[in-house]
Amino acid sequence: MHGVRELGLVVTTIFVSAALSAVPAAGIERAGDGPLDWQLCRGGTTECATLGVPLDDTVADSPTIDVALLRVPARDQSRRIGSLLVNPGGPGAPGRDFAADIAEGLPAPIRDRFDIVGFDPRGTGETIPVRCTDELDPLYSTDWDPDSADERTALEDANRAFVDSCRRIAGDRLDYVSSDRTVRDMERIRVALGDEQLSYLGFSYGSFLGAKYAEAHPDRVRALVLDGAVDPSLDAMTYQVQQAAGFEHSLDLFLEACARSGDCAFAQGKDPGTAYDELRARADATPIPAGDGRVLNETLFDIGVTELLYDGENSWSTLDDALATAGDGDGSDLVFSADLYTGRDDDGLYDNAQAAFTAIGCADGPPVGDAAGLRAIEDAAERAAPRVGASIINNSMACAFWPISSPPPAVVAAPESAPILVLGTRDDPATPIVWAHGLAEQLGSGRLVTAGGAQHTAFAQGNACVDRIVVRYLVRGVAPKDRRRC
Repeated sequence: MHGVRELGLVVTTIFVSAALSAVPAAGIERAGDGPLDWQLCRGGTTECATLGVPLDDTVADSPTIDVALLRVPARDQSRRIGSLLVNPGGPGAPGRDFAADIAEGLPAPIRDRFDIVGFDPRGTGETIPVRCTDELDPLYSTDWDPDSADERTALEDANRAFVDSCRRIAGDRLDYVSSDRTVRDMERIRVALGDEQLSYLGFSYGSFLGAKYAEAHPDRVRALVLDGAVDPSLDAMTYQVQQAAGFEHSLDLFLEACARSGDCAFAQGKDPGTAYDELRARADATPIPAGDGRVLNETLFDIGVTELLYDGENSWSTLDDALATAGDGDGSDLVFSADLYTGRDDDGLYDNAQAAFTAIGCADGPPVGDAAGLRAIEDAAERAAPRVGASIINNSMACAFWPISSPPPAVVAAPESAPILVLGTRDDPATPIVWAHGLAEQLGSGRLVTAGGAQHTAFAQGNACVDRIVVRYLVRGVAPKDRRRC
């Protein structure tokens, strides 16, 4: 889904360039599914395995690919309920190592009674990772909020070059990384784990995977937690403009808090909104030095700010400091924040986050149309979100030139499944609360819980009410009444 992106995820991927339709790439072989061979990894009791699944399950005798898995065993094996499959979001975020990272932060009843299992969805991590180019500086050096015809031409040309590199380097594997295929992999993972039904915790874009699974396998749903929910029924205009407005609202909350407190360093006694606009315009007109020969341009300014808005109030002081440092002529803090988003390392090379985000998001839709269609969405987003709208929309510009068509939006319904827990945060910047309402309603089996806060997602964020509901649901299978507020 265009625009839903998890940030700060740095992974090491293994990539071998090959066209899958010709010679199978590394990790692809002709073999049948077999039992999972768990091996200790990462120290302690953590285990890793791979599961062979068909590259193309719509044809007979397909070559297989290896889906990378990780399991953190339940601490109380005598009372073990089963596996809890987890997904961090994205699209494009690997989930294998995420399971190890999140396990120790989960409430004790979940950690004690479930094996926490993560997997790298197709196109990410070590599951046929999509690679386009390691050098994305030219893309991020363009202006994602273009002020002239020349700047717009440069932005479109950079995106065309990026798309060309994806098709050239990733080859035919771009045809096999859609979420529908990943959902079918999830069912194979459930079977391989030996669970009669699926227990699942999916964040952000991970909620889309969970909803699609419930639609395809309603009788296999034990308990699904869909946090930071995505509404798959929205067209591209509505979807992207609402997300841009969500980030704009989050930024407004920060600026309003600065105005009330009167002590935000970057404002230097001015109205915080005015000070912010002046600093952003300065980065646009004359990029601010950021060390090591780099500069903070308007694009990296917007990305760096957006990355910090995901954490809500927890990052407001960090955002204030980064803006103040930029105001003093040092853009390195915001560039560092932007690098977390884009996956850039100190050597100037990028992980495959942008490539996977684009490949999966463009394949899933909703369709943005051609460059003119995206421009119409950008114009609407700028009206709804004048500070961040253009950059939010143009993060998906590659989809306007993508060689694979995407399906139209559609309602995802699973009225015959067990109750599904849908979580929404009332001031979530990335997945607006209205999306959680929409998904819960269209599922037919959804039970909506809303939480206060300005951060992205609600579970394990310090809200004891939300955490109690999730624990009771996952451990005891007791779903709350619909439209519960925390």
